[in-house]
Amino acid sequence: MSTSYTTLSVTNQTQKSVEVYVTFAASNSANKCCPSPVGISDFSFLTKVNKLMAKFELGAGKTQEFDPKGACFSGNICFYIEPQCPVSGADFNHGAQGTSIAEFTLNPNTPCAEAFDISCVNGVNSFIAMEVDSDGGWNYGPNKTPISRIFNKALQQNSENPGVFPVNCTDCIQLVGDKPCPSLPLGPAQKERICNIQRSGRGGTLKVILTDPDLL
Repeated sequence: MSTSYTTLSVTNQTQKSVEVYVTFAASNSANKCCPSPVGISDFSFLTKVNKLMAKFELGAGKTQEFDPKGACFSGNICFYIEPQCPVSGADFNHGAQGTSIAEFTLNPNTPCAEAFDISCVNGVNSFIAMEVDSDGGWNYGPNKTPISRIFNKALQQNSENPGVFPVNCTDCIQLVGDKPCPSLPLGPAQKERICNIQRSGRGGTLKVILTDPDLL
């Protein structure tokens, strides 16, 4: 591990350039884990969309590094379009089945855990993998099962797939409240709470990778 804190990278494994949308957590003094997270102004290559969202273009086969310099970095990444439920008349990558996002919190205050997952709660418009060092201490579920790579599958194929929130399953194993994306089906949900990957350590790089089903 090259640093005492955790960095993030975004890689485009597809054969076409893609727009990448980054949504940042807001500053919140009540959040004892991450009261003052990094934001748009901390990364010069970003173009502002709104107060908490920015975007950048990522060429085919290219990687963009994010170095939070030890500060808390919490948010999500969505490819092609802003995170949203199905867009009328859209093609697949532009939200015909909603949008899949990579979620993460890195370098929170001790003793809070680092965490990441892939949320298909609002659907699937891309296939995302997230990778970490195999010796990084990352784990999931009630048995704290070690893991170093997660990825999402198609819309209703994520049950028993660790690190992934299935469609409309806001609480991993169930829907709580109204469907966030009413036009999409529900689940199937996870049978156990395996949606979130966590660890107590720091260091290394969390890799967010836009890929396709043939490379998963």
